[in-house]
Amino acid sequence: MKWIACFLVLGCMSACVLEDQPVGPGGSGGGTGGTGGMSGAGGACGSCSGDTPACDVDTGRCVECTSDDPAFCVDDTPRCNPDTMMCVACLTMSDCTNPTAARCNISTNECGPCQSASDCTSVEDAPICEDGTCVECTPENENEDCDGRTCNPETFTCTATPIGSVGTCEPCVTDSDCEEEDDRCVEMFYQGARFPDAETGFCLRRTEAGCERPFSITLDDRPSLSGPPTESYCGINETLATCPAVNALLSDARCPLGTDEECPQPGGLCREVGSLQNRCTYECGGLVECLEDIPPGRPGATCGTGDGGEPEYCGG
Repeated sequence: MKWIACFLVLGCMSACVLEDQPVGPGGSGGGTGGTGGMSGAGGACGSCSGDTPACDVDTGRCVECTSDDPAFCVDDTPRCNPDTMMCVACLTMSDCTNPTAARCNISTNECGPCQSASDCTSVEDAPICEDGTCVECTPENENEDCDGRTCNPETFTCTATPIGSVGTCEPCVTDSDCEEEDDRCVEMFYQGARFPDAETGFCLRRTEAGCERPFSITLDDRPSLSGPPTESYCGINETLATCPAVNALLSDARCPLGTDEECPQPGGLCREVGSLQNRCTYECGGLVECLEDIPPGRPGATCGTGDGGEPEYCGG
């Protein structure tokens, strides 16, 4: 009888051990037969998806991201905050590379306007903080910022133009482009439309400094591309000519094939100027729009009429 009792005791002990084994998710047994794991799709967190696709193994919670699994942080919130396990715009200054939002607010983890040059270290080619934006240069310090070149006051970027190198009626983007002391960079038009585009002006003399032919048409209340004040300038007849066409006559430019297209357009004409054949000129409405005299090597200055009822042009 003793051996029977012993058998029953051993059987009971075996059954108790089996009942103490851990039960895995879904009721399955633990060990090698369970389905436990550490991925976001199962294990400690179950199935993670939607706005909280990552699994925080330490707490068993589904979260936006973790330091070990930051791949869900993209677009405007590319970094994972290890404290909140949420995707944010930045953790350090180096995370903010937009010129208009180069400073990382550590308390809110958002990129915002710069406050000093030190905020711009992560913005390429824009080391200066100007009114909350990281820029390449400022017009006030363009000589140093741009190594002797001018700074575009619209884009705050360095141009390829040396300071004070642009002649009268030549293209510019800032007053400091202009070679003459009394010239400013002024917006111009051709037949009512801005010419050549909304970003470019031409160096013209202020009327207070005195006008000379062919720049004898007063352009009133024109703004400079560098800013106020508006002033009056010595210009040209914008309904008939453009600065490139005028300068072609001043430089005695030739059009060997005798076609207008060989001269600067719009406004350029290929005509006989004085006794010189195939020279670039432009249409005029009066003598004052043409050259005042004829220096050696430069064509004539009259506003004449061509054959066959053609419009009057300078040098005819």
